[in-house]
Amino acid sequence: MSKYFHSKWTSVEKISGWRHYEVRNVLNRTKQLELFAVCDKKISITVDLKEILNKEKWIPGWKEII
Repeated sequence: MSKYFHSKWTSVEKISGWRHYEVRNVLNRTKQLELFAVCDKKISITVDLKEILNKEKWIPGWKEII
């Protein structure tokens, strides 16, 4: 799970108005990741590991979606 720390992700759908997120914290016990919006570090979300690996919802890295 530690390999996800500081990893970058693009949400297919905007979440709280943003798409680009970075992992702030890895919650090993619950298998969740805490992410923050890159453009607004005050926005924080928690995502299950299974959800972040779903390519229909999240893309690894920061990608431009048109």
